[in-house]
Amino acid sequence: MPKPVPPNADVSGMVNNLRKTVKVRSKNTVTFHTIAGNTDMPKEHLAENIDTIVKRIEGVLERGRQNIGSVYIKTTMGPAIKIL
Repeated sequence: MPKPVPPNADVSGMVNNLRKTVKVRSKNTVTFHTIAGNTDMPKEHLAENIDTIVKRIEGVLERGRQNIGSVYIKTTMGPAIKIL
């Protein structure tokens, strides 16, 4: 949803906040797709990002963790690996 911005407003705060966001999408399926990082990141940082995404999704869902059947991670051209 667009947010109106006054003509003389400083948008640098909004830009910085948007740079730190991740989009999680689900159209007509029960599957979510999102980016958690890249192959250049340390494994600990990638694991932290995945944990943050899963916790956020659990917080939004009505039954929390019980609504999540499984979690997979994969690189662009690699095979999917089940982690939950």
